[in-house]
Amino acid sequence: MKSKWLLIGFLFVSLVLFLPTLAGMQQVGGLFGEARYDDARQLLDSGSEDNQPGEEALWRSRLATTPRAAVQLLTEGLKDSAIPETTRQGMVLQLAQIHFARGEYKKAHVILKAVISQSTIGLPGEVYLLAGLTERTSGNLQAAREMLASVKPGDPAFGAARYYLGDIGLENNDPELALRYFESGQRNASEEDFSRLKAGQWRALRVDGKDKEAARLLSDLERDSAGCLALVEIGRVLQLEDDENSARVAANLQSEPDTLATAPVDNVGRYSLQLGAFSDRSLALEFKKRHQEQLPDLAITEVRDQRGQFLYKVRFGSFVNPALARSEAQRQKKKLGLDVIVVDLGSANGGR
Repeated sequence: MKSKWLLIGFLFVSLVLFLPTLAGMQQVGGLFGEARYDDARQLLDSGSEDNQPGEEALWRSRLATTPRAAVQLLTEGLKDSAIPETTRQGMVLQLAQIHFARGEYKKAHVILKAVISQSTIGLPGEVYLLAGLTERTSGNLQAAREMLASVKPGDPAFGAARYYLGDIGLENNDPELALRYFESGQRNASEEDFSRLKAGQWRALRVDGKDKEAARLLSDLERDSAGCLALVEIGRVLQLEDDENSARVAANLQSEPDTLATAPVDNVGRYSLQLGAFSDRSLALEFKKRHQEQLPDLAITEVRDQRGQFLYKVRFGSFVNPALARSEAQRQKKKLGLDVIVVDLGSANGGR
């Protein structure tokens, strides 16, 4: 899921908005909020004796025209030992945000880890939110969950943190947990976070086999919030499913041009779902017969294990996209009450 499937575009705007506007820089902050960047720069250039240590470097970094210039300003500014801790937190968060946006996740992680371990006052939720995302990019899902769960209700970053906790829940094939996160984050969420949480809720309902509830949610969104970001995200998922079906048909046409009427279209994807593996073929046949009505495309694949003995693997379905394969595996697990695993038929142990 993780291209890493980081849906973070909205995050960076919110991080800037939530960073502190310090007392000596209120006019600069006002101009920045109005997108009057040149005027804000001119005001900074005019100088002010009221500035606290680090304030000017922080605002100049926000107004820098390139990420490299911003990083340089923040790095140099942080060398000042007289910077108040709240200002230092804002500078560190800004620096980590830039590194994260540039794909420099390890640099962002090191910076955030240091500020979390050294802080003597409360940290804004954005610090834990971004720290959680850096952990996720490294595959440390437990650490990511701990960081994201550290964002408290009432914090501006709470909705985004709940969204990513839900997203990790779906990645771990736990739609019920994901649903709780998506729903709990909606209260007092920003409009943007609310839309993403609604889209996540729709995804979790479908993976959990609650298609009617998902359909009602989608209908309500279309009626009450036409054009919202949730509908855009849902449309993206539906388009992905359409692309999946098109890829199956195209692959079948290419591989079996003369036997389209009889060739099984569901044998063209790289990923399949497996219900069981038996050393006794008669047991595999019995298992297939028992579930054939629910899964008409159920088939038995004969393979040899590492010791050279035959195994009879009972599988169904075919997917080009692994994320959709995982979603369907969870749906069928809920429906059948059986373990369903995703098999990569293209891997060394895929077992064709």
